[in-house]
Amino acid sequence: MQINYNKNQTFTGYDARQLKGLFATNRDCAREIRAFASQYNLDVYIPNIVSNSIRKEYGTLTERNSILWAQDYFTFLKDKAVLFDFSRDFLKRVLRSCADGIGRQLKLKPLQSAPHIRGGNYFNCNVNGKRKLLLSNDKLILPEEMLKVFHDADEICPVPKLDYHIDLFLRPLDNGNVLLADNKATTESLNKLYNGYKNLLAQNNLTPSETEKYQDITNKIKVALMKFELTEQYDKYKPQENEEKIFEALKKYGFNPIKVPGNYYYLHGVKSPEKESKLLTNFENNMKAIEEYAKSYPKEMQKIIRGHIALERVMVEKDKTIGVEWEKFYDNNFLNAITFKDKNGKIVYITNAPLLDRRLGITAEIEEKTGLSFRNLFLESISPYVDKENVHFISERLTEKLFRYEGGVHCSAAEIPA
Repeated sequence: MQINYNKNQTFTGYDARQLKGLFATNRDCAREIRAFASQYNLDVYIPNIVSNSIRKEYGTLTERNSILWAQDYFTFLKDKAVLFDFSRDFLKRVLRSCADGIGRQLKLKPLQSAPHIRGGNYFNCNVNGKRKLLLSNDKLILPEEMLKVFHDADEICPVPKLDYHIDLFLRPLDNGNVLLADNKATTESLNKLYNGYKNLLAQNNLTPSETEKYQDITNKIKVALMKFELTEQYDKYKPQENEEKIFEALKKYGFNPIKVPGNYYYLHGVKSPEKESKLLTNFENNMKAIEEYAKSYPKEMQKIIRGHIALERVMVEKDKTIGVEWEKFYDNNFLNAITFKDKNGKIVYITNAPLLDRRLGITAEIEEKTGLSFRNLFLESISPYVDKENVHFISERLTEKLFRYEGGVHCSAAEIPA
């Protein structure tokens, strides 16, 4: 296995484009993604040494040799498979397996890379023939000119954060179109649902059972609205300020931002010094491992990498909320989605299930009868850009698991560009 520095080697996360395939490191995720991707003759590759199911710890290894977040650790380019993370032998075995299997099939060269911004933090987009790197502004850990070299980008486009990873609140499509999760749009959608079911209750032709169900849904929507408004006040990412800043920044960079009701979440107070200690220990071990590997680089590159590590440490020291104050829990996250183009150039969109509908009591039967659901409102919001029949939702069961471990379906797979 080669450790290498190459200017074209370290970007991940793509806008909607044609792919060779998708790469997953968990069989539960691969199975469900493949069920949709195979309809478009796109395969999902998985190393044969990983386990069948999601286990206890998100994003970490378990006794069953499973790792959930492929997007965090693996980058694919046209001719390379790149691993980030130097402290875990299992990941190296996965990379070797990748080289022996899909690497040969797709002619990919396995590499390790440092420095590397972890997946989920940025998207590489083609806009009017320019390669633009869209990333959260806290990831400007190197000079912009250096980032352009590392990521083979013409322009660096930093935006404020609404969550710890950019792929939880932004989803680039194509031609510069970018979906942006907007809390006002979510509130408006909840109000539409509330008024819709309230209007149904005013009809005189409802059965007693329908009246009871619709009244229950109406009450739950009202609670969801109040809960969401309260959540906004305590969200450390300050969506009331930053959503508009992101919108304006995207326009400035030449993107077309599209506000959609993409997310519904709530905050849960936690106090877990044990979790904080574990996260910081893992972080420090990885930084030390990167320092060790950096010794194989030219001296000028070693200085850059040491500066990168120093800035990462400063950022972690500043963030005192890791596992201590508030955690964000999603009932809907449609922006954390896998997108690609089919053979006809149409966008395919694979995303997480609309758990909020179920929480509100909106069953598939009620949705079909009334047309009133959060799922339908989201589909309507993206209909000018993605055909309804090309939008697919993974199961509620898998969505529950991914949300519990603080991610979504996009986090679980890495794109292999054509």
